[in-house]
Order: sequence, then structure tokens, then C-alpha cells
Amino acid sequence: MDFAHIYELHKLLSERRYPLPLDEILQKLECSKSTFHRIREQMVDYLGAPIINQRGRGYHYDLKSDETYELPGLWFSAKEVVSLALLEQLSETLQPEVVKQLLHPVSERLHQLLAKQHIHQHDWKQRIKVATQWQRLCEPDHFINVSHALLTRHQLEIDYWQWQTDSTETRIISPQRLVYYRDNWYLDAWCHKREALRTFSVDAIHQSKKTPEIAKDIDPEQLNAHVMPGYGIFAGDVTGIAELKFSKAISKRTSRESWHPDQQTNWTEQGEYLLSVPYSDPRELIRDILRFGSNIEVIKPESLREEIKNELQKTLKKYR
Repeated sequence: MDFAHIYELHKLLSERRYPLPLDEILQKLECSKSTFHRIREQMVDYLGAPIINQRGRGYHYDLKSDETYELPGLWFSAKEVVSLALLEQLSETLQPEVVKQLLHPVSERLHQLLAKQHIHQHDWKQRIKVATQWQRLCEPDHFINVSHALLTRHQLEIDYWQWQTDSTETRIISPQRLVYYRDNWYLDAWCHKREALRTFSVDAIHQSKKTPEIAKDIDPEQLNAHVMPGYGIFAGDVTGIAELKFSKAISKRTSRESWHPDQQTNWTEQGEYLLSVPYSDPRELIRDILRFGSNIEVIKPESLREEIKNELQKTLKKYR
């Protein structure tokens, strides 16, 4: 977009309550007739400017006496609008429903801009698909309470469901950071009962209430030191380094994946991909290893090899 001319034309039309002749506009903008019409179309189509042509008299904003029009603070080129359409599709996966509701006004405007380019909502939504897997639904009210307490820096009282024991426990927590990981929301928080950092699944929060108490702030470096070293969503100090070897058949593809920020990689002479990743709790790592079946082997440590072996043996028993 020609931002300089857009600002200048907006200034001209805003200062006049009566039509401005085209010749005068061209003189003020120091541009050609074709440039003016291109600018006018951009302002009408993308910025919602109420420019009309009063035949024989000139151009003006079509406003009532008590109305004004201001340029929006943000606008986009044709390619940027298409990029935003992709982002909107991605946002559809960011449950809970409240996220979609918050973005609804922006979505409506986006659909209008796409229609100007003859890209209709039904068509582009059919051609851009974002698939999710293993998504656990959050209760919108609890998500709002968590988000509000997080940003306003207040403590939160929650009833937290422990799925392993099917029991619920009340905790007072100081929210530190929301994390969207593998299609689910997690909350890193200081637990005042345990007096330690903990990670909570937002979908497992069954009751939530913001308290008047100010949240305890954890230094970002301390927070990162707690949640980053381990593998996946499990926090804590590193307890082991897993050395994995992938079969030659999948090595090139797997070598493009990032498993951990501190991973180490290498190759065998036979073209097999070697990957070393740190972990604290092996549960998520074990699940990821098992999904590769016979195309992966745990080289070290022996304790992890045994856990994989035991899991495979228990699985085999179900098929005998």
C-alpha cells in the first residue's frame, strides 16, 4: 500500500465537509488519476473508508454530521491477509471456546477482506486444514480465571484432579506461565502447598477462584531451569541422557525433527541417525520411543532399555 498517499488523502477528506474536486486532489497529492483511483480502492476495500463520488462535484467521506472516520491502526496487504487466514485456521485449534470468541471480531473483518479478493470463507477453510490429536477440552470459565490471575498477578485457588488416583485436591498456586504443548494447555505455577514449582494440566482444573493475594513471582531464569531441562512437559533436573538409534529407513526424515533444545546428534557409517536427549521423567520419552516401533533402539541407559523392554513385553502378552 502507498501509505504516504493514503495518509494525505485521508487528511484532505477529513478536513472538508463538502466534495473535493478530482483535479484539486491530484494537485494536492501530486499523483496521476490512475494512482488516485488505486489509492481510493485500497482505502475503501481494506480500510473501510466511506469515500463516495458525488458526480460533478468530487469526492468526500459519506458521514453524518456527528460522525468521523479515522484510519484503523493496522491494515494489511493482499498477501498478508492470506497469511492471516492461515493463522485464523491455526487459532481454531486453540481451545477453549473463549479464545475463538475473543478473536471473532477480527475474524469477521478478515472474512470481509478475503471476499474483496474473491476468496470466500467456505473455499479457503476447505483448502486449509489443521488437524489436532489427543486434545483434552478445557472448561472455558477456568481457562479465563487462570489467564486473568496469571496476567493480573494474583494467586489462584484450584481443585485439581489427579487422574492417576481419580482424586481431587485443593491447591493455592501463583501462576507463572501458560504453555500450549501438543494440542493441550498447561500452567507452570508456584504451588504454595508443596512450596515448589509445579506444572498443572488446565483441563484437570475442576474449580478455580482468584484470591486477593498477590502472586509470588519466580525469576524467569529459575522458571526455565525448572521446566526446560527435562524432556517434554515433565519438569525437573536431568536424571539421564537417552541415546537413541534410528533405522536407516527413517533416519533422514527423523533427523529433521527437534526433540529437545539440548539434543546431540550423530550418524553411523551405515547411515543410521543417532540422537541423545536429556530427560528427567521418562514417561513421555517412552511413549515417543514406542511410536517408532522396530525403527528405533535405545542404546543407553540400561534402565531406559529395561523400561522399554518391559513395556513391550506387557503389550505382547495382550496379543498372545
